[in-house]
Amino acid sequence: MRVGIFFDGKNFYKGWRATAEGVTIDFAQLAEWLVTAVGGSRLWGAYYYTGIETGELATGESQRRLLRFLDDLELLRGFFVQRFPRKARRRRCAKCGQVHAYSQEKEVDTTMVADMLRLAAVNAFDAAILVSGDSDHAPAVEGVRAIGKQVYVATWGKEGLSPRVRKAAFDHIDLKQGLSEFSLPPGDAASRPSVGEAAASHQAASSGHRPPPAPVPGPRAADTEALFLEELARADRRFENGYVGANYFLKRWKSRRLTQDFQARNRILQKLVEKGKVQIYEAPDGNQALRAKRDDLADGPA
Repeated sequence: MRVGIFFDGKNFYKGWRATAEGVTIDFAQLAEWLVTAVGGSRLWGAYYYTGIETGELATGESQRRLLRFLDDLELLRGFFVQRFPRKARRRRCAKCGQVHAYSQEKEVDTTMVADMLRLAAVNAFDAAILVSGDSDHAPAVEGVRAIGKQVYVATWGKEGLSPRVRKAAFDHIDLKQGLSEFSLPPGDAASRPSVGEAAASHQAASSGHRPPPAPVPGPRAADTEALFLEELARADRRFENGYVGANYFLKRWKSRRLTQDFQARNRILQKLVEKGKVQIYEAPDGNQALRAKRDDLADGPA
Protein backbone atom coordinates (compact mmCIF):
# COMPACT_ATOMS: atom_id res chain seq x y z
CA MET A 1 0.00 0.00 0.00
CA ARG A 2 1.40 3.37 -1.08
CA VAL A 3 1.30 6.04 1.61
CA GLY A 4 1.44 9.81 1.13
CA ILE A 5 2.41 12.02 4.07
CA PHE A 6 1.51 15.71 4.32
CA PHE A 7 3.23 17.85 6.97
CA ASP A 8 1.93 21.24 8.10
CA GLY A 9 5.33 22.52 9.24
CA LYS A 10 4.07 25.17 11.65
CA ASN A 11 1.51 22.87 13.25
CA PHE A 12 4.02 20.02 13.51
CA TYR A 13 6.56 22.24 15.26
CA LYS A 14 3.97 23.63 17.70
CA GLY A 15 3.04 20.14 18.86
CA TRP A 16 6.69 19.11 19.08
CA ARG A 17 7.52 22.21 21.11
CA ALA A 18 4.69 21.51 23.55
CA THR A 19 5.40 17.81 24.08
CA ALA A 20 8.87 16.81 22.86
CA GLU A 21 11.04 19.92 22.72
CA GLY A 22 14.73 19.08 22.87
CA VAL A 23 14.30 15.76 21.05
CA THR A 24 15.87 15.75 17.58
CA ILE A 25 13.77 14.03 14.94
CA ASP A 26 15.10 11.79 12.18
CA PHE A 27 12.59 12.59 9.45
CA ALA A 28 13.48 9.58 7.30
CA GLN A 29 12.82 7.28 10.25
CA LEU A 30 9.67 9.23 11.12
CA ALA A 31 8.28 8.67 7.61
CA GLU A 32 9.17 4.98 7.80
CA TRP A 33 7.47 4.67 11.20
CA LEU A 34 4.32 6.41 9.95
CA VAL A 35 4.09 4.15 6.89
CA THR A 36 4.38 1.09 9.13
CA ALA A 37 1.83 2.52 11.60
CA VAL A 38 -0.89 2.54 8.93
CA GLY A 39 0.02 -0.86 7.49
CA GLY A 40 1.63 0.60 4.39
CA SER A 41 4.26 -1.11 2.26
CA ARG A 42 6.14 1.94 0.95
CA LEU A 43 6.33 5.71 1.10
CA TRP A 44 4.87 7.33 -1.98
CA GLY A 45 5.98 10.82 -0.98
CA ALA A 46 6.30 13.13 2.03
CA TYR A 47 5.35 16.77 1.51
CA TYR A 48 6.40 19.44 3.99
CA TYR A 49 4.61 22.82 3.77
CA THR A 50 5.82 25.94 5.55
CA GLY A 51 6.10 29.71 5.29
CA ILE A 52 9.37 31.61 4.90
CA GLU A 53 10.06 35.24 5.67
CA THR A 54 10.36 37.98 3.07
CA GLY A 55 11.57 41.57 3.26
CA GLU A 56 13.35 42.84 6.37
CA LEU A 57 12.57 39.70 8.37
CA ALA A 58 14.30 37.41 5.84
CA THR A 59 17.87 38.26 6.84
CA GLY A 60 17.97 37.00 10.43
CA GLU A 61 19.90 34.00 11.70
CA SER A 62 16.65 32.18 12.55
CA GLN A 63 15.54 32.39 8.93
CA ARG A 64 18.89 31.08 7.69
CA ARG A 65 18.52 28.15 10.06
CA LEU A 66 15.04 27.42 8.74
CA LEU A 67 16.21 27.54 5.11
CA ARG A 68 19.14 25.25 5.93
CA PHE A 69 16.73 22.82 7.57
CA LEU A 70 14.42 22.87 4.53
CA ASP A 71 17.31 22.39 2.09
CA ASP A 72 18.49 19.35 4.05
CA LEU A 73 14.98 17.97 4.40
CA GLU A 74 14.23 17.93 0.69
CA LEU A 75 17.41 15.92 0.04
CA LEU A 76 15.93 13.01 1.97
CA ARG A 77 14.55 10.26 -0.22
CA GLY A 78 10.88 10.85 -1.02
CA PHE A 79 10.66 14.26 0.69
CA PHE A 80 9.43 17.40 -1.06
CA VAL A 81 9.30 20.89 0.45
CA GLN A 82 6.74 23.56 -0.41
CA ARG A 83 7.81 27.07 0.63
CA PHE A 84 5.40 29.99 0.82
CA PRO A 85 6.30 33.66 1.45
CA ARG A 86 5.06 35.07 4.72
CA LYS A 87 3.46 38.50 4.52
CA ALA A 88 5.07 41.25 6.60
CA ARG A 89 2.70 43.13 8.91
CA ARG A 90 3.01 45.91 11.50
CA ARG A 91 0.83 46.53 14.52
CA ARG A 92 0.82 49.39 17.00
CA CYS A 93 0.28 48.48 20.63
CA ALA A 94 -2.81 50.26 21.97
CA LYS A 95 -1.30 50.55 25.44
CA CYS A 96 2.31 51.62 24.82
CA GLY A 97 2.12 52.94 21.27
CA GLN A 98 5.11 50.87 20.14
CA VAL A 99 5.00 49.43 16.62
CA HIS A 100 5.69 45.68 16.38
CA ALA A 101 6.73 43.93 13.17
CA TYR A 102 5.43 40.42 12.54
CA SER A 103 4.47 38.19 9.63
CA GLN A 104 1.56 35.99 8.64
CA GLU A 105 1.63 32.68 6.84
CA LYS A 106 -0.49 32.57 3.69
CA GLU A 107 -1.46 29.85 1.19
CA VAL A 108 -0.15 26.91 3.20
CA ASP A 109 -3.51 25.51 4.29
CA THR A 110 -5.27 26.05 0.97
CA THR A 111 -2.39 24.49 -0.98
CA MET A 112 -2.29 21.45 1.29
CA VAL A 113 -6.04 20.91 0.83
CA ALA A 114 -5.74 21.29 -2.94
CA ASP A 115 -2.73 18.97 -3.21
CA MET A 116 -4.29 16.22 -1.12
CA LEU A 117 -7.49 16.28 -3.17
CA ARG A 118 -5.70 16.51 -6.52
CA LEU A 119 -3.31 13.65 -5.79
CA ALA A 120 -6.06 11.45 -4.36
CA ALA A 121 -8.13 12.07 -7.49
CA VAL A 122 -5.35 10.77 -9.76
CA ASN A 123 -4.78 7.72 -7.51
CA ALA A 124 -1.27 8.80 -6.56
CA PHE A 125 -1.50 7.09 -3.15
CA ASP A 126 -3.64 4.48 -1.43
CA ALA A 127 -3.70 6.12 2.00
CA ALA A 128 -2.74 9.55 3.29
CA ILE A 129 -1.40 10.77 6.61
CA LEU A 130 -2.05 14.37 7.57
CA VAL A 131 0.52 15.51 10.12
CA SER A 132 -1.57 18.30 11.56
CA GLY A 133 -4.67 18.62 13.68
CA ASP A 134 -5.65 22.04 12.31
CA SER A 135 -9.38 22.35 11.58
CA ASP A 136 -8.54 24.19 8.33
CA HIS A 137 -7.49 20.82 6.91
CA ALA A 138 -10.80 19.11 7.63
CA PRO A 139 -12.13 19.74 4.08
CA ALA A 140 -9.11 17.88 2.69
CA VAL A 141 -9.66 14.89 4.98
CA GLU A 142 -13.36 14.77 4.15
CA GLY A 143 -12.73 15.21 0.42
CA VAL A 144 -10.05 12.53 0.17
CA ARG A 145 -12.26 10.15 2.13
CA ALA A 146 -15.11 10.87 -0.29
CA ILE A 147 -12.83 9.85 -3.17
CA GLY A 148 -12.38 6.48 -1.47
CA LYS A 149 -9.04 6.83 0.29
CA GLN A 150 -8.22 6.38 3.94
CA VAL A 151 -6.82 9.44 5.71
CA TYR A 152 -5.07 9.26 9.07
CA VAL A 153 -4.28 12.27 11.22
CA ALA A 154 -1.01 12.36 13.19
CA THR A 155 -0.35 14.78 16.06
CA TRP A 156 1.72 14.98 19.23
CA GLY A 157 -0.84 13.42 21.54
CA LYS A 158 -3.99 15.53 21.59
CA GLU A 159 -1.99 18.76 21.17
CA GLY A 160 -3.68 20.91 18.53
CA LEU A 161 -6.04 18.12 17.43
CA SER A 162 -9.29 19.54 16.06
CA PRO A 163 -12.38 17.44 16.87
CA ARG A 164 -13.62 17.91 13.31
CA VAL A 165 -10.39 16.58 11.81
CA ARG A 166 -10.31 13.64 14.21
CA LYS A 167 -13.89 12.69 13.41
CA ALA A 168 -13.25 12.90 9.67
CA ALA A 169 -10.04 10.83 9.82
CA PHE A 170 -9.94 7.03 9.62
CA ASP A 171 -7.80 6.94 12.77
CA HIS A 172 -5.45 9.01 14.91
CA ILE A 173 -1.69 8.41 15.26
CA ASP A 174 0.07 9.66 18.39
CA LEU A 175 3.59 10.73 17.38
CA LYS A 176 4.77 10.51 20.98
CA GLN A 177 4.41 6.73 20.83
CA GLY A 178 7.08 6.51 18.14
CA LEU A 179 9.70 8.82 19.64
CA SER A 180 12.03 5.95 20.51
CA GLU A 181 11.90 4.86 16.86
CA PHE A 182 12.59 8.17 15.13
CA SER A 183 14.48 10.31 17.64
CA LEU A 184 18.23 10.82 17.25
CA PRO A 185 20.96 10.43 19.86
CA PRO A 186 22.53 13.82 20.72
CA GLY A 187 25.66 13.18 18.65
CA ASP A 188 23.72 12.60 15.43
CA ALA A 189 21.91 15.95 15.46
CA ALA A 190 24.72 18.00 13.90
CA SER A 191 24.45 16.42 10.46
CA ARG A 192 20.69 15.91 10.17
CA PRO A 193 17.69 18.08 9.35
CA SER A 194 16.53 19.00 12.85
CA VAL A 195 13.00 19.95 13.79
CA GLY A 196 14.64 22.10 16.44
CA GLU A 197 15.98 24.44 13.76
CA ALA A 198 12.58 24.73 12.12
CA ALA A 199 10.86 25.23 15.46
CA ALA A 200 13.19 27.99 16.57
CA SER A 201 12.70 29.76 13.27
CA HIS A 202 8.92 29.48 13.33
CA GLN A 203 8.91 30.77 16.89
CA ALA A 204 11.06 33.73 15.95
CA ALA A 205 8.78 34.56 13.04
CA SER A 206 5.64 34.55 15.14
CA SER A 207 7.09 36.45 18.08
CA GLY A 208 9.39 38.91 16.34
CA HIS A 209 12.32 37.81 18.53
CA ARG A 210 15.34 35.73 17.68
CA PRO A 211 15.82 32.47 19.59
CA PRO A 212 18.97 31.72 21.58
CA PRO A 213 21.66 29.78 19.71
CA ALA A 214 21.07 26.06 19.51
CA PRO A 215 23.22 23.98 21.86
CA VAL A 216 26.25 22.41 20.25
CA PRO A 217 25.92 18.63 20.45
CA GLY A 218 28.70 16.79 22.21
CA PRO A 219 31.01 14.22 20.61
CA ARG A 220 29.64 10.74 20.00
CA ALA A 221 31.34 7.40 20.64
CA ALA A 222 33.43 5.86 17.87
CA ASP A 223 31.48 3.65 15.51
CA THR A 224 32.28 -0.03 15.70
CA GLU A 225 32.86 -2.43 12.83
CA ALA A 226 30.07 -4.66 14.16
CA LEU A 227 27.61 -1.77 13.94
CA PHE A 228 28.69 -1.06 10.36
CA LEU A 229 28.05 -4.70 9.46
CA GLU A 230 24.62 -4.64 11.10
CA GLU A 231 23.61 -1.57 9.11
CA LEU A 232 25.00 -3.10 5.91
CA ALA A 233 22.87 -6.16 6.58
CA ARG A 234 19.82 -3.94 7.09
CA ALA A 235 20.51 -2.14 3.82
CA ASP A 236 20.97 -5.48 2.06
CA ARG A 237 17.52 -6.58 3.24
CA ARG A 238 16.04 -3.26 2.13
CA PHE A 239 17.39 -3.74 -1.40
CA GLU A 240 17.05 -7.51 -1.57
CA ASN A 241 16.18 -7.40 -5.28
CA GLY A 242 19.11 -5.17 -6.14
CA TYR A 243 22.35 -4.17 -4.46
CA VAL A 244 23.71 -1.78 -1.83
CA GLY A 245 25.54 1.02 -3.65
CA ALA A 246 28.83 1.96 -2.02
CA ASN A 247 28.37 5.69 -2.54
CA TYR A 248 24.76 5.54 -1.33
CA PHE A 249 25.62 3.59 1.83
CA LEU A 250 28.54 5.83 2.74
CA LYS A 251 26.83 9.15 2.03
CA ARG A 252 23.08 8.71 2.23
CA TRP A 253 22.12 5.59 4.24
CA LYS A 254 20.15 6.86 7.25
CA SER A 255 20.78 5.28 10.62
CA ARG A 256 20.20 6.42 14.18
CA ARG A 257 23.19 4.35 15.26
CA LEU A 258 25.79 4.98 12.54
CA THR A 259 27.68 8.24 12.06
CA GLN A 260 26.59 10.36 9.09
CA ASP A 261 30.16 11.52 8.41
CA PHE A 262 31.28 10.15 5.02
CA GLN A 263 34.99 10.05 5.89
CA ALA A 264 34.36 8.20 9.16
CA ARG A 265 32.15 5.63 7.42
CA ASN A 266 34.73 5.19 4.68
CA ARG A 267 37.50 4.54 7.23
CA ILE A 268 35.41 1.80 8.84
CA LEU A 269 34.70 0.33 5.41
CA GLN A 270 38.38 0.21 4.47
CA LYS A 271 39.22 -1.61 7.71
CA LEU A 272 36.51 -4.19 7.04
CA VAL A 273 37.70 -4.64 3.45
CA GLU A 274 41.28 -5.18 4.68
CA LYS A 275 40.02 -7.82 7.11
CA GLY A 276 38.07 -9.55 4.36
CA LYS A 277 34.70 -8.97 6.01
CA VAL A 278 33.24 -6.69 3.32
CA GLN A 279 33.70 -6.85 -0.44
CA ILE A 280 33.53 -3.93 -2.86
CA TYR A 281 32.41 -5.15 -6.27
CA GLU A 282 31.04 -3.82 -9.57
CA ALA A 283 27.26 -4.03 -9.94
CA PRO A 284 25.67 -4.89 -13.31
CA ASP A 285 25.06 -1.19 -14.04
CA GLY A 286 28.72 -0.33 -13.46
CA ASN A 287 28.35 1.23 -10.00
CA GLN A 288 30.41 0.12 -7.02
CA ALA A 289 28.47 -1.97 -4.53
CA LEU A 290 29.03 -3.45 -1.07
CA ARG A 291 28.33 -6.85 0.39
CA ALA A 292 29.41 -8.65 3.52
CA LYS A 293 30.67 -12.20 3.63
CA ARG A 294 27.78 -14.46 4.49
CA ASP A 295 29.46 -15.65 7.70
CA ASP A 296 29.86 -12.04 8.87
CA LEU A 297 26.44 -10.78 7.86
CA ALA A 298 24.91 -9.58 11.10
CA ASP A 299 21.23 -9.71 11.84
CA GLY A 300 20.66 -6.05 12.66
CA PRO A 301 17.28 -4.60 13.49
CA ALA A 302 14.81 -4.40 10.63
